[in-house]
Amino acid sequence: MRVIARNDSRQAQEEKLRVRDAVWAACPQDAEALPDALSTIEKTAGSIAPCRVEIREWSPSSALPVAPTLYITIGEGEGHNCWGVLYADSLLLAQAEEIPDEPDKVEFVWPVWRWLLSLFGL
Repeated sequence: MRVIARNDSRQAQEEKLRVRDAVWAACPQDAEALPDALSTIEKTAGSIAPCRVEIREWSPSSALPVAPTLYITIGEGEGHNCWGVLYADSLLLAQAEEIPDEPDKVEFVWPVWRWLLSLFGL
């Protein structure tokens, strides 16, 4: 899930977190049911702030493959965003690695994806 704030003001960032928390609570347990829950999610998010709710292909990093993502844009969407994993099973093929020279940071890598790319010399 990716939630983009209307701007970077403190109030807009707090609003973004309220939307995020409410939507997490409204999401179905099963990822397959997410498309059917969009209208409920949209009503939940819209009760907190005017926003657009959709499912898009997105990735938090160019090093990761794109995946279906619940995408919520509050207002004009000109602020910082937060993203998080709605369904932990979607990370079964991933692993976390520390970033060299930045011990407080972690990035997710996809070993199977890397292996497939290596087969093609990429």
